[in-house]
Amino acid sequence: MGTKDKLSYDRLISRVEYYKEKALDLEKKLVFAEETIEKLEMNNSLQVIEKQEEEIIQLRKQVEELTKKLNRLDVQEMEKRLQSYEDLLKTIQDELNDKDQQIDQYQQRIKSMEKRLNINRTSEPVIEGSESSSNTKESRILEGTSCISYFDYSVILTKDKTGFVRGSFYIENTGTDALDNPYICFRFQPAESAALKGKIVSLISGPTQDELTQFTWMFMDNEWAEQAKDRGEIWVCPLRETKLSSGERLSLNDFQIPIKSKIDNNIMVEAFVYFHKQNYNAKAVNHIAINF
Repeated sequence: MGTKDKLSYDRLISRVEYYKEKALDLEKKLVFAEETIEKLEMNNSLQVIEKQEEEIIQLRKQVEELTKKLNRLDVQEMEKRLQSYEDLLKTIQDELNDKDQQIDQYQQRIKSMEKRLNINRTSEPVIEGSESSSNTKESRILEGTSCISYFDYSVILTKDKTGFVRGSFYIENTGTDALDNPYICFRFQPAESAALKGKIVSLISGPTQDELTQFTWMFMDNEWAEQAKDRGEIWVCPLRETKLSSGERLSLNDFQIPIKSKIDNNIMVEAFVYFHKQNYNAKAVNHIAINF
């Protein structure tokens, strides 16, 4: 081989080596480029994923806000409905209360009317051992005896509708003949309200000597009087012999009648005066009436 051919061969080998190096370098660059592309793709994917996650988070927040709004709307709607139901129930309850009050008022009026009817129909109390009322009226006309009796009283009530009646009861002889030993019957309606206090002696309770000296009246304490009290009647009589001349006046001063609204809404107290010796009786011209 000549020198010229040898140079050509060396050049060829050099070129081959050069191209190999170039090819290797290109392969490295290609690998690097592919890796770079892969990294970029991965980065892009991560960014997309992150963006999607952010969008998902935003969507979840929107869903939560919408859910809260819906819940608030539901609660408000329920509250409105409940309020409307409560208002309706309150209106119905108020109407029922008004009806109950009207019924109570009607019942009280009926009771009051029944009591008035009973008072008009009920005969006057008869003292133990006295004659019939017809004979009494006849004797009154024949003898010409006459008296007038009446209450003078005031009512003291507290906020809870309890209290008492304080007053005096007067008997005046308006006839020409003297009247002896008046018996007084206080008739209570209802009977459960029968109670009387004051300057009145009860011989059963053992009065003191001062009471026997200072007091004028005493309760009739016997079996008949106890039965009369069950009917709502309380009987009192003079503690000692008493004569009421023409024009004179006798009084039972400062008596008290306890009041309890739990017993009844209407309490009435009437009075009747009896003169056993003269066989004469008279009803008081007024009565005590308490309406709660």
